[in-house]
Amino acid sequence: MTELLYEWMTSQQAAAALGAYLAERDPALQRLRSELAAHGTDPDAHLDGSVESVAPVWEWITARAGQLGVDPHPLEEDPTRPSWPSWARHGKLVDPHPPAGSLALVDGFASYLGQLLTAEVPEARWRIGEHRISDYPAHNHPVLAGAGHEIFLPGIPLYGLYQTAHGRQAMSGAELLAHTRRTVSALRGDGPDAAAVEEPPVTVVAEVDCFDVGLRDDIAALHPEIVEWMIAELTDRDGVDSVHRYGPAALVVDAPTWDEMRLKLWCTMWLQRHLPR
Repeated sequence: MTELLYEWMTSQQAAAALGAYLAERDPALQRLRSELAAHGTDPDAHLDGSVESVAPVWEWITARAGQLGVDPHPLEEDPTRPSWPSWARHGKLVDPHPPAGSLALVDGFASYLGQLLTAEVPEARWRIGEHRISDYPAHNHPVLAGAGHEIFLPGIPLYGLYQTAHGRQAMSGAELLAHTRRTVSALRGDGPDAAAVEEPPVTVVAEVDCFDVGLRDDIAALHPEIVEWMIAELTDRDGVDSVHRYGPAALVVDAPTWDEMRLKLWCTMWLQRHLPR
């Protein structure tokens, strides 16, 4: 059975999940070091503590994840589920999903990111994700917070892992490095004021036989070409029969095997990766 999703946790359950996530950080990083060493890569040279090191480390993880592919079992039947990191067991994974070995790589990478970010921004603190907007992707997730921003560290790497495992264009080390630098700036308070953001980038409502997807107005107005690109990639996804844009910021998505959370997660992560900063 699937464990309780972050979205449905009580405050006490979310606090326990945060504690579990933090307790997993050192072991996860040690597993990443062991994996690097086992494949002939010096972990001390690659995990040198510099922000720039995320690029070659991510390139290595991407190559390794490409070799591992996807797990042959449906999510509910995967016998390795008990060994997954807690964020994967409480998160919304979709089939075909990465195998336990790939999830462990992302887990170790998230630990390394956390180590780097807390060194770069000592005032950043771990907490439970919350926001005044009700439709918040990191609700109840373990996040690193600073200057009004909250970052769920496995999120972007997990999205990149899915791209790689499904044989799609991989997220490059340069992209991951740029994302990390933006995260440092955000946690320091050098980026846009997070408190000024009133709306999530994507809202999804289940209708009869389809989903109604709304994009934040500024995204559609300022980046119409990005929206068209997202539509093209979404249309190409397994299980998506069609995507119709009936307004500048409004889509109808026919995806019979998807649910609201999966569609919202995919659109949100895609926009986080591709929108200019």
